[in-house]
Amino acid sequence: MTSTRRAVASAAAGALLWGTLGPVAALIGPGDRVAAGGIRLAIGALVLFAVAKGRPLRSRWTRADLGPLAGGAVGIAGFQVAYFGAIGSAGVAVSTAVGIGLSPVFTGLWTAVRNRRRPGAGWSVGTATAVGGLCLLAFANGAGTTFSLAGLGLSVLAAAFFSGQAVSIQALTARHDDATALTGILALGALLMAPVIAVTATGNLLTPQGICGVAYLGVVTTGMSYWLFARGIRHIGAAAAVTITLLEPAAAAVIAAVALHEQLTAGQWAGIVMIGAAITITGRTAKAADVVERRNPAGPTEEAAGVGRK
Repeated sequence: MTSTRRAVASAAAGALLWGTLGPVAALIGPGDRVAAGGIRLAIGALVLFAVAKGRPLRSRWTRADLGPLAGGAVGIAGFQVAYFGAIGSAGVAVSTAVGIGLSPVFTGLWTAVRNRRRPGAGWSVGTATAVGGLCLLAFANGAGTTFSLAGLGLSVLAAAFFSGQAVSIQALTARHDDATALTGILALGALLMAPVIAVTATGNLLTPQGICGVAYLGVVTTGMSYWLFARGIRHIGAAAAVTITLLEPAAAAVIAAVALHEQLTAGQWAGIVMIGAAITITGRTAKAADVVERRNPAGPTEEAAGVGRK
């Protein structure tokens, strides 16, 4: 298996783990979910610190690391607040469709601005297909969706935060190993969330159900999933990796249909197929870039990197 295929598989595996976040978060009371989001960052940082075998304390952090560290921490902390707030105002379907569906768009645009190159056709087609499929998955049932201007705004903000953290992870993993970079981002993100945790957390988080739920969110949907996500970013870039994470809601829907016997409409199944096709398109585009880069050790061409000339 080539490094690109491993990277695509790694990003997809991270997305599958994120797909379990919703069912587990449902075990936690609505008022405690934002606090749980902050606590899971701290737990994830401890997990990755152990994976890194203490390297974050021995690593040489430079002034150039400050921007990605701050950007990643603000992105990962801001996403917790914005996304869980959007769910309370607009519901799960709308918040997921906008908050996750717009993330690849923001990531591609921010990457294009930073590199001063527009996204390539492969990324554009893959992202458009994935967003279209996600909209079908969220709205094709025609029921259970609500509209809230505040919720919509928070969902868009969540998408911006998520894409910002992905771009920051890409920048920081260029100078540090994945576990070390993520330990720094998650630890700083948890520190930023500390006041929110102190204000919103209740004693319900100390019940056996609350403790088990938060532990799972921290170890599995934060430590393990972000590590897999970062491994994908390192080889295929933030834009492609974020597009692949749209597998998360599709996987959650399939799990609900198979394990919980929830009914999916034909339109929703079509959306799942579209998301799968989009991941295939994105993976093939990244693979082509990897082939050209290995043939040209001096560096990938603009076309190989998934971008085109202005």
